[in-house]
Amino acid sequence: MMLACGGRLPAQSTAKNLIRKHFNKYGKKYEASPFGGKKVTSVEILKIDEIHKHLVSAISFVTIEGPEVFKVRMVIEKGPFGWRTVSWENLSGG
Repeated sequence: MMLACGGRLPAQSTAKNLIRKHFNKYGKKYEASPFGGKKVTSVEILKIDEIHKHLVSAISFVTIEGPEVFKVRMVIEKGPFGWRTVSWENLSGG
């Protein structure tokens, strides 16, 4: 009998919290960016795909104060102490 230990994809709530935290910090650091000085009000996960073991791509809508909405692809890596952001890309085209 084979048993799987833990999922290879983050839970939707984990991905949402990671994306929200990342863009709130990014907005503080880069004031001139579209995320600058604005808080994330909501994150809606559209799709989470596994790239390979311990590396996933999450596509989501990020809504910030204003209200502005960005479609974002974020690459997330599973490290020894949990999930962390590797890179992100703005898919909104604007």
